[in-house]
Amino acid sequence: MAGSPPRTSPVDLARRAVRRTLSGSVRAAATPVRALARAGRDDADPRWAGTAWIWQPGWGKGCHDRLYRSANPYGIDGNAYEQQKYDRVLDALAGRRFGRVLEVGCGEGDLSERLAGVTDELVGVDISDAAVARARTRVPSATFETRTLPGAMPEGTFDLIVCTDVLYYWEPVTLRVGVARLLERLRPGGVLLAYHYRGDFGQIGSADAVHALLRGHTGTRGTVSEDCDGVGPGGVGALFDVVTVPAAVPTVAVPGQRVGTVDLPRRVDAGW
Repeated sequence: MAGSPPRTSPVDLARRAVRRTLSGSVRAAATPVRALARAGRDDADPRWAGTAWIWQPGWGKGCHDRLYRSANPYGIDGNAYEQQKYDRVLDALAGRRFGRVLEVGCGEGDLSERLAGVTDELVGVDISDAAVARARTRVPSATFETRTLPGAMPEGTFDLIVCTDVLYYWEPVTLRVGVARLLERLRPGGVLLAYHYRGDFGQIGSADAVHALLRGHTGTRGTVSEDCDGVGPGGVGALFDVVTVPAAVPTVAVPGQRVGTVDLPRRVDAGW
């Protein structure tokens, strides 16, 4: 389980309070629309599929489009935190290849470039059109789409879903809905990997909230659960979790019918 949350400065607390106040009316307006989506309506329904504010108020599409007006806004190539994060993600996947992978919040394709080497099919999604366009150029073998999750989920199911420094942009209701939908899209034995910085930069959620939800989710098995102390700006650390959904078991043989099975995932050095 996570340790004590990092101390937050008065300035950071004030910034978060202002952001929560400004986006409060938007979140209130979005709530009934999300309720309709949860009632079983199609994610692709044009009444809300392309309406980003419904699913990600605050740090939404407009904010990220402004951020990506210039290339490489996070300076990832020279960012020690980002590089160690990517190394840790790939270390956890070492020795295993995945059929189909979804990267949530792919940005300009920095991590995508590495993930492409461990999968037969990579799908990256991001809320920013500019980021997606650059990712397509950087990793032409992958498929990249502009989507606002969880309101516009990509089609199909996945063997691996990767979420790094992205789920804390979702407010609490969206987070609960979104995590459930991501887990629903995993194939039997599939893996969801999440890594989030614990600092506060005014985002609506927090790493602690995201990972508490993942670690407490029923129906999954945690195979990696780490508090990564001392990493990131200010050395406040990060949280890292890998969870798997149950693998399918062989069906009961019935005379005259073929019996289908799904192979259990191959274990790797990370312990899953």
